[in-house]
Amino acid sequence: MELIPVKTTDPYYAEAERLMTDAFPPEERRPLERQRQYTDHNPLFHPQVVVENGTFAGLFNYWTLDGFLYGEHLATCPHLRGGGLGRRILDAFIRQAGQPIVLEVEPPTTDIAARRIGFYRRCGFRLWEHRTYMQPPYAADLSPLPLLLMVHGDLDEEKDFERICHEIHTKVYGWQGGKLEPESPYK
Repeated sequence: MELIPVKTTDPYYAEAERLMTDAFPPEERRPLERQRQYTDHNPLFHPQVVVENGTFAGLFNYWTLDGFLYGEHLATCPHLRGGGLGRRILDAFIRQAGQPIVLEVEPPTTDIAARRIGFYRRCGFRLWEHRTYMQPPYAADLSPLPLLLMVHGDLDEEKDFERICHEIHTKVYGWQGGKLEPESPYK
């Protein structure tokens, strides 16, 4: 299994984009044109494809932020789900990270959300369950989502929560003062 950095001109990019739109509803991903701009031009954003035995198998996108990495999207091809590939992707990412990692998760109010949290826990992540995290909308016509954060590494919920939220909100979502900033070059 390989994690390979990708640009929009790379052969696997179209497959990654299709998987992204199939695996994540619009409120959980940015509009495709903005995703393409980030992929090719945002130095903090690291889109990767997962390749196994020369075949596209999934995607993993992460961000380099101040003092931590933010894992934004992880998806494997439907026919490969349940076979341990997601765990291998996360294990490889954790090994190479060299710093704390933060993820957003849905609250455990559904069976699938609870199972996803369990999966991340088995990978060594801790759930910050004392503060609700509001995910800014990916587009101006969408609403914020109440989520929770999970962390791997040396981060403290009480001490680091506000700083991490600010980093993610401003650098990943482009939100300043509760609105999408139109002057961002990556919108």
